Amino acid sequence: MGLGLLLLLAGTFLILMGMLKGGGPAEGGGLILIGPFPIAFGTTEKIAKTMLALGVAIVTFFIVLHLLLG
Repeated sequence: MGLGLLLLLAGTFLILMGMLKGGGPAEGGGLILIGPFPIAFGTTEKIAKTMLALGVAIVTFFIVLHLLLG
């Protein structure tokens, strides 16, 4: 079984379990990287800031990696 299929099945399982369990309001966010520019969004300001911090960390990691291996 390929890793991609395994991750797809695991994600589907987690979504179904979350739907069955119920609970509080759902929060979500996303990150789009266009070159070295992160674009973050979220349902709350906290999630959006977290996504932006993650984007800056990813871009910084790749810039450092490029400088070390370049």
